[in-house]
Amino acid sequence: MQRILFLLLFFSATLMAQPTYQPSPANLQSRAEFRDMKFGIFLHWGIYSVFGQGEWYMSVDSIQQNEYAKAAGAFYPAGFDADEWVRHFKEAGAKYICFTSRHHDGFSMWHTRQSAYNIVDATPFRRDILKELADACHRQGMRLHLYYSLVDWGRPDYPLGQSGTGCGKDVSKADYDHYFDFMKAQLTELLTEYGPIGAIWLDGEWDHADETPAFDWRLEELYSLIHRLQPACLVANNHHHENRPGEDIQCFERDVPGESKGGYEGQAGVSQVLPLETCQTMNFSWGYKVSDIWYRSVEELRTLRDNTNAKGANLLLNIGPRPDGRLPETALDRLHQL
Repeated sequence: MQRILFLLLFFSATLMAQPTYQPSPANLQSRAEFRDMKFGIFLHWGIYSVFGQGEWYMSVDSIQQNEYAKAAGAFYPAGFDADEWVRHFKEAGAKYICFTSRHHDGFSMWHTRQSAYNIVDATPFRRDILKELADACHRQGMRLHLYYSLVDWGRPDYPLGQSGTGCGKDVSKADYDHYFDFMKAQLTELLTEYGPIGAIWLDGEWDHADETPAFDWRLEELYSLIHRLQPACLVANNHHHENRPGEDIQCFERDVPGESKGGYEGQAGVSQVLPLETCQTMNFSWGYKVSDIWYRSVEELRTLRDNTNAKGANLLLNIGPRPDGRLPETALDRLHQL
């Protein structure tokens, strides 16, 4: 009995001694600055804009990855002007931008060395979109956040989850350790080659929430990598449940904190410690969708912004740029009126 008691005390002490996340002074300062920003712009842009069917087109319509990837050959956003984009956002009162560096389709919007499936190597445009946007943000004093998907509908090493099931993935080639190393290498590029990054905004944990709830994403390792490479960089994870150690922002998708009207049953209660952020679309879609011409009125958007801010949260308002690199006229009109 004494031996059992000793072992219990030993293991309890060991568990209590495990290190917990302690945000750095730079991180805490970044959190305080983020709380005061109130308004940001979300940008969902990738080769999915070529189809004009939204960012989930590949999964929803079960497009084979090798056919979907051919859209890269038609992606030539000649109208893209990073400085003009940032100028529009600043005039609308936005204090930061969150840009989709890589969405669930797996296409990288920067010149990554980890895969040729990227904006420079796979398209005739051959320009590093993210580099131009990051430079414009730094020149104009705009904080830059980067969305990064944990999911990949095309790469065979990413274990098939509940989305992208009809895209032709060979499940026998799943190797999460290999895929995890790929993600770490990509995040290292983003955090060492594009200047100060305000936050990494992760998305996709829900992909293994139902069928494989015990799936180990090894998120603590990702969080540690991010905080080590840029101590002031905040970590956000769009998972709709209680925050874990290592996360610095609480996200609410299509929801004002505390209202739970966005349709996400697992949406977490409101943190009393972390800064809060609500992301919402101007119309129905995140990525460009040619048929989605309904937009919220200026009055609705102002009410949404004011209600979100009143709950202590920033509003991250989304725009889906067109495949030619220009921002939709209706979205610009709404921004100007805001």
